[in-house]
Amino acid sequence: MDYLQQLTLHRRELHKIPELSRDLPKTKAYIMSVLTALDCQVFEVMESGVYAYFDRGQQRTAAFRADMDALPVTEANQHDYVSCHQGRMHACGHDGHMAMCLALAQYVDTQKELPRNVLFIFQPAEETTGGAKEICETGVLEKYHVDRIFGIHMWPFAEAGKICSKPGPMMPRSSEITIEVFGRSSHATAPEKGIDALFIGCQYIRQVYETKARLQRPNPAPDERTIIQICKMESGTARNVISGYSALLGTMRAFSDEDFAGLVKILEDTAADLSQKYNCRIEAAHSEGYPPVVNNKELYSQVIPQVRGAVDYEEMETPAMISEDYSFYGLRVPSVFFYLGTGTGIALHSNNFDFDEKVLLQGLELYKSLLR
Repeated sequence: MDYLQQLTLHRRELHKIPELSRDLPKTKAYIMSVLTALDCQVFEVMESGVYAYFDRGQQRTAAFRADMDALPVTEANQHDYVSCHQGRMHACGHDGHMAMCLALAQYVDTQKELPRNVLFIFQPAEETTGGAKEICETGVLEKYHVDRIFGIHMWPFAEAGKICSKPGPMMPRSSEITIEVFGRSSHATAPEKGIDALFIGCQYIRQVYETKARLQRPNPAPDERTIIQICKMESGTARNVISGYSALLGTMRAFSDEDFAGLVKILEDTAADLSQKYNCRIEAAHSEGYPPVVNNKELYSQVIPQVRGAVDYEEMETPAMISEDYSFYGLRVPSVFFYLGTGTGIALHSNNFDFDEKVLLQGLELYKSLLR
C-alpha cells in the first residue's frame, strides 16, 4: 500500500468537511467507511465518536487517539481541498491526526501478529467540552485492557517531520478566567454618584499581575512556570457615562494542582480586596479546565529507544504552554504524547494553517514503532 497516498487522501477528504464539537456526521461517516472495510470491531460512542478494536489474541492493548473536531474559523487558504463548510476549518491539525490513525489502522489490518491488541479512539469535542474525559468515563480503556496510550499533535514550530516529546510534564493545566465587576453607573459629570467599574477593572488587572510577580518563584523551572493573563475587557456604554459593569476574560496555566490553587487564590484575594476598597461587588470565576499532560516516565523510557530508531526524534527541553484534553487518558493509563513538526511556523488556530502531508509519514512511522 502507498501510505503517503492514503495519508494524503484521508487528510484532504477530512479537511474539506470540518465539523464542530460533537456534531460530526460527515467526519464520522468518512472514518466509518475506512474502518468497516478492515478486519476489526467498530463501535460508535458519544454520538459521533468511533472506536476500532483489532484483536490479536493478547492480554493487553495499546491505544491510539485522534481528535476529530474542527474550529469556527473561516479558511484563508486557496488550495483545491479547502473547507466546504463556511466558517469552519481544520485549523489545528485534527485532520492530520485522524489521517495518521486511519493509515495506521490500515497497516495494523495487515499485521496479524502483534505483541498487543490495538484500540483506536476517534474522539469528538477536543476543542470544546473535553471529550476525552467522557471517553474515559465510558470504561473503554478498562474493557479492552489498555495498558498504554499514545497521541500526536501537529506542531508548527518544529522542523518538518521531526518528532518531539519529553518525559514528565509536557503541557500545563488550563483554565478560563471570568472576572465581573459590578459598580454603579452615573453621568461623567457626577462621578461621586457612581462606582467606576472600568477603573476598578483596570486596578484588578494591575494588582493581579503585581501580586503574581511578587509571589512567583525566582527563576522557576520550565515545568514550574505559571500564567495568569487577562486578554479581553468589556466595559461601559457611552463616552460620557461612568461604567457600571466590567467583564475581564482571560486564561491561566499551571503544571501542578498546588500552583493552580495559588493562581486561584490570587484572583479571589484580589477580588475581595478591591470589593472592600471600592464598595463594589467583584466575582472571580474560573473553569476547571483540562489537567496537565504528563508523559509517563517509565513508558517514555521504554519506547523512546525504538522511536529513535524509526524517526527523526528530538527530546524537548521545556514543555509547551498550550493545553490538550488528551491529559485525561494519562490519568487512567500510562501515556506518552508527541508533537509532529510541520516546519511552517503558522500558529495553531490560524486561518491559513496548513502543512505538507509528507510529514504525516513520520507520524505513521512513529506509531508503527510503538506497536512493537
